[in-house]
Amino acid sequence: MPERLAAMRRPGCWLVLLLCMAGAAAGEPFGWRGDGSGRFPQAAPPAEWNIDQGTGVCWKTVVGKGAGSPIVAGPRVFITAEPALLMCLDRSGKILWQRDNSLASLPPGTPPPVKRAAAHPDCGYATATPVTDGKYVYAGFGTGVVACYNLDGKRQWARLFDQQQESQYGRTASPLLVGDMLVATVSRLVALRPRTGETLWEAPDAKAAYGTPAPARIGGVDVLLTPHGECVRLSDGRVLAKKLCSLEYSSPVVHDGTVYCVGSESFALRLPPEIPTGAGPAAPLKFQRLWESDDVEGEFYGSPVYHDGIVYCLSNQGNLYALDAKSGALLYRQELDIPSASGKSGGPPANLYASLTLAGQNLLACNDAGDSLVIAPGKQYRKVARNFLDRGSGASPVADGRLLLVRGGTKLYGLGGSGK
Repeated sequence: MPERLAAMRRPGCWLVLLLCMAGAAAGEPFGWRGDGSGRFPQAAPPAEWNIDQGTGVCWKTVVGKGAGSPIVAGPRVFITAEPALLMCLDRSGKILWQRDNSLASLPPGTPPPVKRAAAHPDCGYATATPVTDGKYVYAGFGTGVVACYNLDGKRQWARLFDQQQESQYGRTASPLLVGDMLVATVSRLVALRPRTGETLWEAPDAKAAYGTPAPARIGGVDVLLTPHGECVRLSDGRVLAKKLCSLEYSSPVVHDGTVYCVGSESFALRLPPEIPTGAGPAAPLKFQRLWESDDVEGEFYGSPVYHDGIVYCLSNQGNLYALDAKSGALLYRQELDIPSASGKSGGPPANLYASLTLAGQNLLACNDAGDSLVIAPGKQYRKVARNFLDRGSGASPVADGRLLLVRGGTKLYGLGGSGK
């Protein structure tokens, strides 16, 4: 707490607070990677920070270990922490409240789980990012618990989904607010009524993956595209197509009617113009494959980001790829000068679990050791800055106004100010 108060005395930090109050307005969902795209083009975060030099860091608050990213609702910031905490902070880093969502906290009469989920030692239970509509916040945990709170921390409902865990490294897919439904991925896709937690449908064939499904619209109909390649109609959970892709860790990204997938295979699909009557398992919905790339290699934990006609993706080996979004042609491949799984850039190896983020006018690539690169978008690689925190994480950064939120170790950092 003294660290946070001392940081707030630094020049520029109060200005950041005044300019960052827009946040996510009521009714506009803000969850994993913001709207799922990883794009925050209207933000104006700093390009430079260094924890050792005390520059660019407005505050740092101990929130606990976790891999879920922060989310923003106006003046509030939400984040999950091990083993099952949902925390609310204000934009100066002050903790306003925290709520326990352990099995012991569930409503009286909740049956104990039969299929108890196992927490992987490196992943734990707080790996999913919460989601908010600006009025309520929804959080899911690796235990199978899904809960809803109002912004003042009053629990609205909590449920335990006692399902067999499908993934070796815990449950990492984040909940989504799409249309008038809350979609959670426990061991399969489940749609809930947001205000009550009532189950609307389950899709047993849409099994959990490490990545989060991507919302899309086909002929005015809301669908979900899962990392395992299912296309699921939102209204009733009907699986319209299967095996569109097979992403082990990352998520598909949808932009302007095109689905971009980066993993063991990297390709783009065109959404069909409409859903024919009777589409389903017996008559699967057809997607046109626009291109596939043999130039992209490596292991991809983070998801790609689209910007201005280019798809950017970052391998765990530290290679940044830029692909022409229309043709899939390789524009460049750049080995980044921050520690990665390759061990080539000096220092101990690190992992690039976080997804690429468009923070304002720049791309942001982060490893789990606290190193970050700020990169100018374009057809040629250009590094803007290299930045340092004392610890990193697998959480993706979030930009809102002039505030950049980055998780590192047990801390949440609020970056901004003069950036000098």
